[in-house]
Amino acid sequence: MSVLTGRVLDPTSPGWEGARHNFRAAVDYSRLVPKNVVFCQHKHDVRNAVTWARENGVPLRARSGRHSYEAFSLVQDGVIIDVSEMDEITVDAKAGTARIGAGVFCLDLHEQLYDVGLTIPAASGASVGIAGLTLGGGFGVVSRKYGLACDNVLGVELVDACGELVYANAEQNADLYWACRGGGGGNFGIVTAFDFRVHPVGMVAVCNITWQWSDFIAVADTFQHWAPSAPDDLSTFLRFAVGDAPGAGTITLFGQLTPDSPQELAGFSALLAPMLGAAPPTGISVQMMPYSYAAAMFAGVDPKNPQWMIHPHNDTQYFKSTSAVAYEPFPKAALELLKAQLELAPVQTGWDTNEPSMVQLLAGGGAPGRVPVDGTAVPHRDAVCVVQYDAYWTDPADQPVAEKWIEGVRTSMLPYARNAYVNYVDLQIENYLEAYYVSNLPRLIEVKGRVDPDNVFNFPQSVPTMLPDKPA
Repeated sequence: MSVLTGRVLDPTSPGWEGARHNFRAAVDYSRLVPKNVVFCQHKHDVRNAVTWARENGVPLRARSGRHSYEAFSLVQDGVIIDVSEMDEITVDAKAGTARIGAGVFCLDLHEQLYDVGLTIPAASGASVGIAGLTLGGGFGVVSRKYGLACDNVLGVELVDACGELVYANAEQNADLYWACRGGGGGNFGIVTAFDFRVHPVGMVAVCNITWQWSDFIAVADTFQHWAPSAPDDLSTFLRFAVGDAPGAGTITLFGQLTPDSPQELAGFSALLAPMLGAAPPTGISVQMMPYSYAAAMFAGVDPKNPQWMIHPHNDTQYFKSTSAVAYEPFPKAALELLKAQLELAPVQTGWDTNEPSMVQLLAGGGAPGRVPVDGTAVPHRDAVCVVQYDAYWTDPADQPVAEKWIEGVRTSMLPYARNAYVNYVDLQIENYLEAYYVSNLPRLIEVKGRVDPDNVFNFPQSVPTMLPDKPA
């Protein structure tokens, strides 16, 4: 019989409560109490954990950065196989590649790669794990220039459902390699390391531009026609944040220019001209800084004060996030509807400790849009923008109202923005498999049935070994 190895915790262990909780506070953790949390330090710890779970008939979940919005990386009476301590990074600068452990946090990744003048497209969230991000696709601030995180994966090392170590790339286990680039985390095995293509990076320019709420339509319409067709060096997203009174809010454009040479930074203001002309801004901030400082700024972290590392998952914010994809620009009626829905947001309190509820438009186009829809498992290649819907609240008693409101925003916009991004998992989405994977779903199911026929790696909304029969 196999035994659990690594740093193995159970309910009697010091630090148990912190170990079994995820990033999101609005989860009923009383219904998700595992038997063990195994912090793996080596790929053999992952192998032992998978084999032990199978031999003992215990359900398992894979976990890296703890950012599953519906806590799918937790499990009642099972074992959580946590790879967050497998965080080594080895760079081959001459080859332009890096071996990156599955547990690396994205801000650590940005900082360590920048130390040698390199980067990959990774998330702005400080403690987002590279594994979950990449397996679901992986949008980053430099994605329009270099593609999604998964587009830069050259190979994947993972433990399969039999507890065996497997390597997948374009020549070896090619279908598994395809599925692991956008097919979602925890579906096909537990990744222990990725081989990535890395890219040079240096100084960047970042912007923060605000407008008054009454300019919503003009600013949003300009953005959706300008941002997806901007040069690849420029990545932007537009945030509509509700205010502290009904009918109030703030519009903010965040952007980063990542040029090939410092001389090109001077052209940032000219690139922003269409947005600056959409309506009179209420505030403009344009700064030049090292890429690692910009990554910390987007993560909401002081680059000179890395206290976030002490408790990287200690988030007390209550939120609900969901998503959709706009494949063509919103007509004026859709923008008016979105504005009206935001103005119906529940009034929030505790602004000093919480984010405002918001809708964000992440600009499409660029390098991700030049990958064929079936080139990886990510189907949303022709997106004008990815839409992220976020509700925040302070009092736990307000959760039902806030969640009902943000679900109403998403569903009201379905005529204009449909499907969903799998890294923003949402239990409210009907036909979620089709929404996440669209035309790539049949191939994902075929790969799943072949590499995990017993459905060892299963969780709510996981890829099945076959589609369930639909009612006649």
